Amino acid sequence: MRYNTIINKWSILTEQCHKTFICLVSVVVMFFSAGCDDFLDVAPSSSVSIPTFIEDYENMLYPFYLKYNANPILAVMGDDVYWSKSFYNSWSGNEQFRRAYLWSDEIYDQTMSNTHWNQQYGMIYTFNKIVDEVRNVPNEAMGNLLVIEAEARAYRALTYFNLVSVYAKPYALANENDPGIPVIQKNDVTETKRERTPVREVYNFIISDLDSAIKYLPPHPTKASRYQAAGLNVIGLKAKVLYHMNEYGRALTELENFFELLATTTSRFNYSYALFNYENATPSPYDPSGLPSVYDPVADVEDVMINEYMFDPTKGSLYTGSIAVLASNHLMSLFPADGDRRKELMLSKTGTDADEPDRVIKEGHYSNTGISMPDIYLMIAECYARSNRTTEALKYLNELRENRLTPATYTELSSSDSQVILRWVLEERIKEFVATGHRWLDMRRLWNDPVGSALIEKTRTFDGKTYTLTENRLTVRIPEYVMEFNPGWEQNP
Repeated sequence: MRYNTIINKWSILTEQCHKTFICLVSVVVMFFSAGCDDFLDVAPSSSVSIPTFIEDYENMLYPFYLKYNANPILAVMGDDVYWSKSFYNSWSGNEQFRRAYLWSDEIYDQTMSNTHWNQQYGMIYTFNKIVDEVRNVPNEAMGNLLVIEAEARAYRALTYFNLVSVYAKPYALANENDPGIPVIQKNDVTETKRERTPVREVYNFIISDLDSAIKYLPPHPTKASRYQAAGLNVIGLKAKVLYHMNEYGRALTELENFFELLATTTSRFNYSYALFNYENATPSPYDPSGLPSVYDPVADVEDVMINEYMFDPTKGSLYTGSIAVLASNHLMSLFPADGDRRKELMLSKTGTDADEPDRVIKEGHYSNTGISMPDIYLMIAECYARSNRTTEALKYLNELRENRLTPATYTELSSSDSQVILRWVLEERIKEFVATGHRWLDMRRLWNDPVGSALIEKTRTFDGKTYTLTENRLTVRIPEYVMEFNPGWEQNP
């Protein structure tokens, strides 16, 4: 009863405070303009409880485990997908996705709200509140309070990573002064002017938050959820952030720490963290891929820290046969003729076009762009390859492949050339994370990489016209309605 009362009252309070906070960063001023002044006084009404006990702050955190954090447009921007004309036309009510697929200069115009930007800053408000206040809870052991603060810091870091990965230049392409996103550490309602924090400072803040979180988190979740921040998954998240900063040596250190902690600790809920053997997949009409669901935390051994989004590129396509997202020629060229179970489980045998019978990306589970074991394996394999440690790189690469290929077709890859191995790893990433957004993040990261850039398809043809991806379009422009209320901000090119 107390849980429900706190959640209901907190939802009222946070709705009010989010309005104040979002108005100050000028993201939904048009929507809230009529009532924004009413919320400059953040003191809640007498009917709303102010968080007082540690449970109150815990309950502020845990609903966020059910949020979809990643921006779904990432799934359509990668060179691993191809849209049929019928699918493009069917998405007439989702213009931002159609523009994202064609790498348009402007994805969000004045008439479009951007729920991703709004939601992320709304969540940051709550994380800031927890970080600022939770240590002041009376009659509670400081160790318990520091764990709650650490969880809030971890999720705040993840939220900023989600934002900076979309609305700012890739770390490797940014100089010291290139603008990133506003980093807001405190909910100061008297601060009416927010600036875009430089890209590199944003990443430094993210790493700092993760370092602070790791100090106080237990190794594994203390609640029955793979959403909850804990030492293991936050170390994995730190490795992922460093990896996308092209800081491969530092990322490797964290990945080795991840596997050491995994080997020396156990989950109180008997959660396993391992690769799932695709030979054990059990497809059905209701679950075409047959892979464990993110909603089954025991069976879902591959997901370490879930950061979902709701874009399902083939919603309804298996049942209506009328629309579909197709696997690109680029992706298809990487699959062997047979033996790779990913091709069988992820691609439908019934397509919407007569000449594309086996390229429909199946409807499946919500995508996880957070921390997963396949991502961990391929990140550490790549970092080892870049360090010229070929034996270790091949160990992790082959272990993943063994869980994806049929026993009859699997053979170990072998080479002493680190650049050859690096290419194999990068190709494996394209096949592993089809239509999930991972590919787009990799394209940003690898734009100027000697090996990785050669694997990027920088043109796509649609309806007889060729569209070209430029370096500028690696960064999504900040929505125009946000820029309107921040005239001093420099817009992305």
